[in-house]
Amino acid sequence: MKDSVPLAPLQKLAWFNLIVFIVAVALYLMAVPFFAWHFHRTLAAAALPSLGMFGVCGLWGSDPLICDRRKLDEREALINQQAMMLGMRIFWQVFVLSCMGVWAYFSYILHQTRGLVGFLPFLVMLGFIVFMVTLSIAILVQYKRSAGDDTL
Repeated sequence: MKDSVPLAPLQKLAWFNLIVFIVAVALYLMAVPFFAWHFHRTLAAAALPSLGMFGVCGLWGSDPLICDRRKLDEREALINQQAMMLGMRIFWQVFVLSCMGVWAYFSYILHQTRGLVGFLPFLVMLGFIVFMVTLSIAILVQYKRSAGDDTL
């Protein structure tokens, strides 16, 4: 049997974040048909109230209980910094493109000069979810790469 190496604190954090995201997506995918059936709505009309299932992502606030970022060694701190930079890059691209997409939709499709202000918090939430998922994947990829470098 192969000896397993215990996970580093950042790896535990990344897996926790991805599991919370997967649970939120699974709950959302189960809630849409349930709300459509229970409240006699179409799937499109039930999709908006089902977004509340992403409230499970609030568990990401318990990150300090899993990993204390102040106690990371140099390698882990570098991995964390690079993953944060990548996450912020992707966040801003998604956020700006989605804001411009909403603006373009209202301007060119609906021919309105005003948009829904209530849609902006949704875009921020979407951007934060993209940031956390990108951060977690970047952490896991960097650990995988650095583990491959040790075997040389």
